[in-house]
Amino acid sequence: MINVACVWIPPKYNMSYVDKLYNSVKRNLTQNFNFYCLTTHPQDVNNPNVIPISIPIDEQLEKGKNKWWYKAHLFNEHNWEGQVLYLDLDTVVVNNLDKFFNHRPTEFNICQDFNRHGMPKYYVSNSSVMKFEANNYTRFYQDFTENKTNIINKFKGDQDWLTKILEENKSWWPKEWAMSYKWEVLNGGLKHMGTQEYLSNETIVNPETSILVFHGNPNPGDIADDPIIKEHWL
Repeated sequence: MINVACVWIPPKYNMSYVDKLYNSVKRNLTQNFNFYCLTTHPQDVNNPNVIPISIPIDEQLEKGKNKWWYKAHLFNEHNWEGQVLYLDLDTVVVNNLDKFFNHRPTEFNICQDFNRHGMPKYYVSNSSVMKFEANNYTRFYQDFTENKTNIINKFKGDQDWLTKILEENKSWWPKEWAMSYKWEVLNGGLKHMGTQEYLSNETIVNPETSILVFHGNPNPGDIADDPIIKEHWL
C-alpha cells in the first residue's frame, strides 16, 4: 500500500484544507492508498478516510513561525510502511500523481526550492512535496529532538535543515511536476524574481504539472474564484 501524508497544526488552516487535499489525491491516484494526517488535534479529524497520527503540542514550536518544525515528526517511526508522499496543506493537485510513486523509489525525493525560477542552480530544497520510505529516516527525527534548540536557531526553517541533512543524498523532482503557482505558473511566471512583472496575461498549467504549490501568500482559499482553484480545489 502506498501512503500520502499531510501535517495539520491549527489554527492557520482548518479541517477543510485536509478534506480538500484528501479529495484531490483520491481523484488523481489510480492506486489504493492510505491518507495520514499528523496533527496536534487528532480529535478534530472527522473524515473517516483520513488516519490521524497524534503528535504532542510542543510549546517551543508554538512560538512565532516555529510551527513548520512540526514537520520533523514525519521522520519519526509510525505504524506505516511503504512509500510516503508528503504534501503541504497549501498545495493544489491538478493532475495524476502516480508518477511520483514510480519516480526513483529508493531515493529521498524533494522539490528544488522555487528560487530556481531566477537562479536555475539554486541549491536549497523545498519541503512542500516530498517522498520517502516509511521509517527509513528516523535518524532525522532523532537529530531534531536531540538538537532542537540549536537547529531552530541555526536554520530559517525545516527546508534549510533538510537541505543540510540530505546534502547530495536526495533527488529533486522534475521541475514541471510541482511548480510554484505565484512565481512559475501565474500569467506565465514572473519575468524577474522580486517584481510583479509577468511573462503574459494568461495562466496556462503545463501538462506535466501535477501539483501547484502556494508557498507564502496567497493561500488557495484566498483566490477561490480563480478558475484553476474552482476546478481542482474542492
